[in-house]
Amino acid sequence: MPWPIQRFTAETGQQVQAGVVIEEPLEIRIGGQPVGVLMRTPGLEKELAAGFCLGEGLIAAMKDVALIRHCGQAAPGGNGDELAGEESRNQVEVSLMPGVIPLRQSDSPVLIRSGCGRVDATTLAEGLKPVEAGVMVRLEVLQHLIGQITPRQAAYRAAGGIHAAAILTADGQLVVVTEDIGRHNAVDKATGYCLLRGIPLGDKLLVSTGRASYDMVSKGVRLGVPILASLSSPTSLAVELANVLSCTLVGYLRGKTLNVYAHGWRIAT
Repeated sequence: MPWPIQRFTAETGQQVQAGVVIEEPLEIRIGGQPVGVLMRTPGLEKELAAGFCLGEGLIAAMKDVALIRHCGQAAPGGNGDELAGEESRNQVEVSLMPGVIPLRQSDSPVLIRSGCGRVDATTLAEGLKPVEAGVMVRLEVLQHLIGQITPRQAAYRAAGGIHAAAILTADGQLVVVTEDIGRHNAVDKATGYCLLRGIPLGDKLLVSTGRASYDMVSKGVRLGVPILASLSSPTSLAVELANVLSCTLVGYLRGKTLNVYAHGWRIAT
C-alpha cells in the first residue's frame, strides 16, 4: 500500500510516496472452531488455510476437506477494501467431510505472528514419517532457481520486507511463487495452492527465501516434499530433522553456490 514518507539523503530531504507491506490477521476455523490466527499479507487466503491445516497436521489429507470458504462479515468503516455486509477476507472456514474430525483440537486458537512459526516442537513432530520419494534433481537446476523466483516477487520489489516461497518440478519448471510477510505463511500459501488444485507434492522442490527452520522442514516432510531449499541458513534442528526423515535440505542457495546439509544423494552432479 502507498504511504507518504520523508526520504533523506546526504544532500536533501523530500516528501515521497513509498510502498508498505500490508499486515493483517487471518482467523482459520475448522468446523466453526478457531484453530489459528495468522498475521499475514492479504491474498490466497484459501490456499494459506489449506497449507496451514495440512502442514500443521490438523487435517490428514485433502480428501477430508469438503469446502474452504471466506466467512464472516466485513466491519463497516474499515480500510476501504471491503464494504459492510461483504465477506471478510480475514476469516476462512474449513468444512470437513461427514464423520471427519480434526486430528488435533484446542480450546483456543494459536496466534502465529509474521516473524515466526509455532514453537511447540513436540507437537510439530507428531506423526512425521520419512520421505520415501526417490526423485532426483540436477545440480544445475538448483543453481538457476533464483533466476526463476526473483522476477516474480512483485510485492518485494514494490515494498521490500516480504518473503517468498516457490514450488518447482525436479527439472526446474515453476509451479507457483507466493509472497507474505511471514516465511511460514509464504510456504503454506505455496503448498496450499498445489493442494487445492490437486498438484502432487511428492516429486517437487520447495524453495523459501527465509531461513530453513525445524518447523519448515516438518511442514514439507508432512506433505511429502522430498527436497527443501532456502536462500538463507538452516537451523541445527532443521538439519537433524531432515537427516532423520530422509529429506534433502539445501541452504545458502545463492546462484552457483549452495550448501547441501542432508541427503545429497537426490542431487545429481
